[in-house]
Amino acid sequence: MDFHNEYQYAATPEAVFAMMSRPEYIREKLKATEALEYDVVECAAAPDGGFRIVTTRTVQADIPSFARKVFKPTQAMTQTEEWSAATTGSREAAWSIEAKGVPVSTGGTSRLEAVDGGTVQHIMGTIKVKVPLIGGRLEKFVYDQAAATMKKEHEFGQRWLAEHE
Repeated sequence: MDFHNEYQYAATPEAVFAMMSRPEYIREKLKATEALEYDVVECAAAPDGGFRIVTTRTVQADIPSFARKVFKPTQAMTQTEEWSAATTGSREAAWSIEAKGVPVSTGGTSRLEAVDGGTVQHIMGTIKVKVPLIGGRLEKFVYDQAAATMKKEHEFGQRWLAEHE
């Protein structure tokens, strides 16, 4: 399952990225998304001008009956973001999420793009669940969970920018 979500921020791409690459912001964002446990494993500039962010989190979800043989109510995952060096008015990242012990692969790209009055964050990705017969339904379930989390992250980011800019 492929997806493309867009989120608006009333700040420049540089300001949005500065927020997104602060360990204290990342910790507070994970807390705001109701992660049960979370950690910022790595948050550092790369020699090429890029930036690497690695986080772990444990989340809880209400698992529908058709998915209970594949997913547990509590799930640990690791998210890795590899941001490129900034270019004029934009910055891009490759990202992936590894869910421990489940047959799911998730990854894609994120781009911060300057627009009149701020920034649009484009999050593009693919969710693949390797389970015969119900894989498509499971992908939709995973996307719905991820979309809810992305929405909470965006709302938190907007509040953070308003309070810290």
